[in-house]
Amino acid sequence: MPYTTTSRTSSLAGLLIAAAILYLAREVLIPLALAILLSFLLAPLVRRLEHWRLGRIPSTFIAVTLAVSVIAGIGLIAARQALSLTAKLPEYRANIVEKIRSVREPSDSTLSRAAEAIKELENEAAPTEAPPLAVTETPPTALAAVREMVGPFVHPVGTALAVIVFTILLLLNRENMRERLIGLIGTQRINITTQALGEASDRVSNYLYMQLVVNACFGIPFALALWLIGIPNAMLWGLLGTLLRFIPYAGVWVAVAMPALLAFAIFDGWGEVAWVLGVFLVLELFLVNVLEPWLYGRSAGLSAIAIILAALFWTWLWGPVGLLLAVPLTVCIAVMGRYIPELGYLNVLLGVEPVLPPEARFYQRLVARDRDEAMMLADEYAAEHGQAALFDTLLIPALTLIETDRHKGALEPETERFVFETTRQILDELRDDGTETPAAAHVCILPARDQADELAGAMLARLLPGAQLFSAKSLAAETLEQIGDGACRVMCISAVPPQAASHASYLARRLKKQFPKLRIVLALWTNEGVDKVRPRLVSAGIDEVATRLPDVLAQLR
Repeated sequence: MPYTTTSRTSSLAGLLIAAAILYLAREVLIPLALAILLSFLLAPLVRRLEHWRLGRIPSTFIAVTLAVSVIAGIGLIAARQALSLTAKLPEYRANIVEKIRSVREPSDSTLSRAAEAIKELENEAAPTEAPPLAVTETPPTALAAVREMVGPFVHPVGTALAVIVFTILLLLNRENMRERLIGLIGTQRINITTQALGEASDRVSNYLYMQLVVNACFGIPFALALWLIGIPNAMLWGLLGTLLRFIPYAGVWVAVAMPALLAFAIFDGWGEVAWVLGVFLVLELFLVNVLEPWLYGRSAGLSAIAIILAALFWTWLWGPVGLLLAVPLTVCIAVMGRYIPELGYLNVLLGVEPVLPPEARFYQRLVARDRDEAMMLADEYAAEHGQAALFDTLLIPALTLIETDRHKGALEPETERFVFETTRQILDELRDDGTETPAAAHVCILPARDQADELAGAMLARLLPGAQLFSAKSLAAETLEQIGDGACRVMCISAVPPQAASHASYLARRLKKQFPKLRIVLALWTNEGVDKVRPRLVSAGIDEVATRLPDVLAQLR
């Protein structure tokens, strides 16, 4: 435990230091992160070209040239469309002013006249301002003019060149870079690090490719719909919609806001604005609820809350570029949390996999006294896996957790009563899944001691038609009398830990003493420590010991 706490504290300190480095070195790390993202996309193409015996260097330059050409072509199309739109904006000025005036002054009502009167009084009461002094501007020198014209382009062009160079180097030396990363993490973890890098690469690549398909399924119909509505430069808005949807949550709203504002500006009525918003809602609802789950579901491996937090964190750290890289970078962090124990809490916080095993989730609902949620979990598990799996991997292990806490005194009496009542209600209301099971005549099931043993035995009897289940409250004399009448030839003792072995041994000795020929099968619902207690159980007269439901059924049939 101290080692775990120390390791976790060290990893948290390491994360804080890493965040500080990411912020301070963002000028260098942002191009590197973009290059890593681009290399993830281009690596399959490079491998395919290498498979065609083109060589590493030609394959890399072909892939990078193709990617740069596509990106430059998209940028050129977007720029030409934007310039065309800018040239038309003066034509829409009068309509924009009229629309704003109609919104601010909807009618010639008493209220609007009162507002105008108040505005006139404010203008009259305002102090007279002195005329502003004339300012003479000194014409800039030629060097300053060139610097002012070129300055805004220096940083983007420099970043783009750095991304291209980093991408080429990463693709040319991808095995070498992977080996250096493994050496940095530690050669003792070669297997784990290799698996983590492979899964991160696969997840990010699949996410980006599937996201591109989904975004294109939004952008193309959106552009076509805008063209039919009559929005100018529909291709530009469709292209921007495709690209902006890569930005989680915020991008799609920016994509629809611009054509909606344009419709507001150029049309006299409000119908076109409504059509733009309606088309957007239909497309977005279809993509989110139908296409995205069908194509990749949870391929990113991140929960919705994790994506929002990641977007906020990376935007705060790196600005707009961080918002674009939020999901891929967080995917890599979550994958590292899956494979490196010291960072396991990151996968717990960011991932979509259930943190608790099924039986623990079910037991938690019971302890929280959430009857509806517990019954829903049981119904869903039974519908997906069947009754036998429900009993074997959910309900009976949950009974083990219940008994463990009960013997520790950790359950309040009301909670204990609720837990057993709800479990019994789930068992009573569970419908038959249609599985045919052979009859088990002359098989009797006897609880070792209490309600948990009886409930586990009831689940076993549910799968054995004809088997007789004794109650945990039945008297020992009545049980022995029914066995003496020949109703039971095989006796199954249902025993739930933690004190299952001792109770089962006591019952077996009593049964064997009076009925030496009775075959006794012990359903010991645990896999822990069975080998140690097996000799003692056999000496008590137990013929077979089974710990899983399928094994118990096989013995009793």
